[in-house]
Amino acid sequence: MATVHERFPLPPEALWQALPNGVTAVKGKNPYYDAAAGYVTFSTSMGLFSYGQTVTVKVERTSEGSGLAIQTSLKFGFVDWGEGKRIARKFIAAVGTAVGHTPAA
Repeated sequence: MATVHERFPLPPEALWQALPNGVTAVKGKNPYYDAAAGYVTFSTSMGLFSYGQTVTVKVERTSEGSGLAIQTSLKFGFVDWGEGKRIARKFIAAVGTAVGHTPAA
């Protein structure tokens, strides 16, 4: 399980509109968007080196603008060997590109 946070100097609405870009970048399957609660949840596929992950991304209002809180968990298994953080960083990069903001590495 991994949790990654990233802040953006943008209104939460801008991030919300860019979430599909992040889902596409990490090849998310069956996304469920809950606009009232401000989150999207989806899963990633199993592969040669992965059992897949369940990912929940919440858009939060911050004093600087907004932020993403990304939580990943394995569908099966106990150790993700950093896969969750790699998925979160790829998601953040895609959202950042969509809104014209490069997050800190």
